[in-house]
Amino acid sequence: MTMSHRERFFTALELGEPDMVPVTDLGLDPPIVEAILGRTLSGFSLITVSGEGGAWETSVKNRIALSEACVKLGFDAVPAVSDYTLCSRKYKPKTLSGGRFIDEWGRILEPRLENKTTWYVGGTVTSEEEMEEYLPPDPEEEGRFELVERVLNSLKGKDIAVMCQGHSGWHMAFQVRGGIDKILIDMYRRPDVVRRFMDKVAKACLGMVKLMIDAGVEVLFITDDYADCHSTLMNPSQFREFELPNIKKVVETARRKGIPVLKHSDGNVESIIEDMIDAGIRGFHPFEPGAMDLKEAKVKYGGRICILGNVDCRYVLPFGSEEDVRKDVRRCIDAAAEGGGYILASSNSIHANCKVENVYTMVDEARRYGRYSSL
Repeated sequence: MTMSHRERFFTALELGEPDMVPVTDLGLDPPIVEAILGRTLSGFSLITVSGEGGAWETSVKNRIALSEACVKLGFDAVPAVSDYTLCSRKYKPKTLSGGRFIDEWGRILEPRLENKTTWYVGGTVTSEEEMEEYLPPDPEEEGRFELVERVLNSLKGKDIAVMCQGHSGWHMAFQVRGGIDKILIDMYRRPDVVRRFMDKVAKACLGMVKLMIDAGVEVLFITDDYADCHSTLMNPSQFREFELPNIKKVVETARRKGIPVLKHSDGNVESIIEDMIDAGIRGFHPFEPGAMDLKEAKVKYGGRICILGNVDCRYVLPFGSEEDVRKDVRRCIDAAAEGGGYILASSNSIHANCKVENVYTMVDEARRYGRYSSL
């Protein structure tokens, strides 16, 4: 029997075997959304900047457009809202030279017009004194809840699971601080100061998560990155001291509302993934190709968490042929789909350099090859 998109997604999330492998992703960059919908977006959709009508209205319109594109692609779940674009009504980016701007968190960002992508380039907190004085954005400011409501209302009656993207603290903290190197040095030289700083950031991140949950999202993705292809950026003891408590708070907050928490991190997280599973995450994405092995991950962790990933978005989706994409989708399904508890997604996101025809091929091959009756 053919399942609905929502039934398929939640069956896999609960470690069951649906009718076919579900498909979703963490996000679609604006050029991909534009190609799928056949219309031009205003501004940028992954990080809030002003477009026509201001930053708040731009964020609403572009998140709705992203959701429409996911529905049109036939995804089983949509990353409808994100704390990246969860701005207040009064927010206006502080512009700098060269088109750079400072966002509500105090991150310095640079739009790249050629592909409508916004790059992180620095932070505004440059000293111990500024860490002590720093004030993160207030989750309760006017417009944030309404922004989420507007986007979620656009999906009412649609057969698709509604996800949101948030953070637990680390990602926003190191970016506001000006880089991973700076905050890691802080952890050694001034641990009490960095702990107070990170606590403020984590509290604001948790407030954003609560807001999205209260507005009606069904699944939470927390997406702080912890590793490169070799190892974690923090050593495991630093992770357990400074970040793991924040993950636990997010998971417990979501659990009280019946919301499952999925975790994303690029890179090799072998040394800390058990900590995250013990903290209560219900799934992990993406087991990055070249850093971790998807088949090994299924064997080690598939009985406890849902496995999500990991069609290669570094080479295959941007540069591969149709057959390359189909082959990589089959690789993922062969590695992780047996017995259920698997959701197909890219190895990070559908970024601006991916070929839109390859995205359609990824979904098509998942539907064709990923039927459990034939696996």
